[in-house]
Parts: sequence; C-alpha cells; structure tokens
Amino acid sequence: MTPSEVRRIVEHEIGGDWTVSNAHGVDLRRCLVHPQQVVAEDVTSQGKEAKVWVVLEEDPEARKGYKIVYDELRQVFGLAVIDTQRGSFCYLGPEGSFLEALANM
Repeated sequence: MTPSEVRRIVEHEIGGDWTVSNAHGVDLRRCLVHPQQVVAEDVTSQGKEAKVWVVLEEDPEARKGYKIVYDELRQVFGLAVIDTQRGSFCYLGPEGSFLEALANM
C-alpha cells in the first residue's frame, strides 16, 4: 500500500465534510498529515510490533497528542500515542472507521 492509497481511504471516509470534528476540536484540514508508515508497539497483543500508517496528529506542529493510524493488515483505523519516555509509537488498538477513531480520541 502507498501513502496515496491510504490518503484516498481517509478522504473517502470524510466524504467531503471537512467540518467534522471531535471533543478535542480537531480540524481535519490542519491535523491530517501525509501518511507515514511506522512500527509501533501493539499494546493489544502483549507488546508485539505492528506496522501502521499515521494519518492524523492531534497537534501536528508539536507532534503531540493522539494520532489516528491505519492498520493495513486489519483494514481498520485506530489510535496511537508516542511513549515520551522511550520516544516510540504505541498502537492502542483498532477503533473501526476513520470517523469512529476521530470520535473516540
């Protein structure tokens, strides 16, 4: 899968409604990032690694807060954070669709 393919999946779920937000006030136009594949510790599977695509950052300038990621193997979106002590990604598990992950941030 390529970054462009992942981006198309995200944009398809948004469906042209760029006003969708969540309790954190996420602005999709500001917070969507160019999809980047990362290796994350999958906390749902006793620390195994998962390759996921980061598609949204709650605070893209500071690279802080929650991230929405796409799990290509499971074909679902989920949430991730950066473990500040180790500087590594932690995949918190699947949420379902992009909009479900956004709502559950």
